[in-house]
Amino acid sequence: MKIGIVVHNVQLMDSPQVIKNILTLLSRENLVDACLCGTMGKVAVIDAGLDDLIEINQFLSPSACIETLFRSNDLVCLLNHGRELKTGRTFGRIVVSHIENPEEKPLIQIERPGCPDGELIPWNQAAELHVEEFSKLLNLKISQPPLPINTIEITNHGRRILRRVSAFPGAYILVEGIIIGKATSSEIALISEDGFLTSMEGGIIKEKGIDILHKHEERVPIDLSRSWVKTGTPRKNSEAQSFFKDEKELVAKTATLTKNSFTETVPENRVKVILIDHCAERSIEMIEGADFAITIGDDTTEIAGSIFSRFGIPILGVTDGDCDELAVSVTYSTGSMILNLKSGQDDELGRLILQDIFSGENSAIFENLDNLKSKVINLAENSLESITEY
Repeated sequence: MKIGIVVHNVQLMDSPQVIKNILTLLSRENLVDACLCGTMGKVAVIDAGLDDLIEINQFLSPSACIETLFRSNDLVCLLNHGRELKTGRTFGRIVVSHIENPEEKPLIQIERPGCPDGELIPWNQAAELHVEEFSKLLNLKISQPPLPINTIEITNHGRRILRRVSAFPGAYILVEGIIIGKATSSEIALISEDGFLTSMEGGIIKEKGIDILHKHEERVPIDLSRSWVKTGTPRKNSEAQSFFKDEKELVAKTATLTKNSFTETVPENRVKVILIDHCAERSIEMIEGADFAITIGDDTTEIAGSIFSRFGIPILGVTDGDCDELAVSVTYSTGSMILNLKSGQDDELGRLILQDIFSGENSAIFENLDNLKSKVINLAENSLESITEY
């Protein structure tokens, strides 16, 4: 039997042996095709040394990844590790609700493996035929799926959208990779009117994030019913863990990924520079052929800097002290530079860089990095407080 496995959640990588055991057990009598969702998860897979077992080169949502695996496999598993059992179950429920035809192939969720409360959830009738065998093989109990809920409500002739999100108090809420608020309860409701996010029930909204989401003065609307929505854990609640003995081993692993995955060519004696503005989790998607990156925002700089450090790519980060500490650990490649601006000034400099240096695009080819850095510093003018070099 061909089994597709969608791996989700960075916490799984804290116990790489658990994942290896699951993949090994399922591979004994089956052909296994495992892939991972989420940018930070991809980095965690590399750090855990699992990139030879798990495909990390696709950029699909969990539901889209399941639909893709439905087409080429006999059964699909969603391998997840929620912060709590309740959040893991809710996550699975939301993912399944986004699948166009959830009955197409057997779908089983493997939740919190390696934990005392770990379980299997058969998400459709076809899965019932296989879940007993999986339970014996993986030594996990079987639980019935939670009742479905309507996570999205569209009213007022489509002008008003309410979207429910399960979280835990203290978690950050991200829309399209941008932090737009913090949860104060386990159930959040995001509300948009005419394409603009206006309020959040069960949490505290972050006005700066809303402004960034809608492109400041451009006032770009979004479709909340289709937007990428997720939660994020502050750094103080997480523990970073690396499974490589030294930096050389890490560089060797990531060099292979870069060579095999990204093939764009850049003219000789030129450098490709990408601009990442408040959306660090898109970093790997944009990394093709990049030699350098400019990052806008404190969390974006920390997360993207840590991602690019694994590929030996330095960055120029623009920060203003407004950090939500989403990055689990922070590292920068040699040659990186962080501009520390006065409070509230990183967005404005980001807009100037986008228009004056990148001509409105998110990447460009330059002849000289030193000249580029000088241009950015000159644009900072009186808002610049200090520069940190690595």
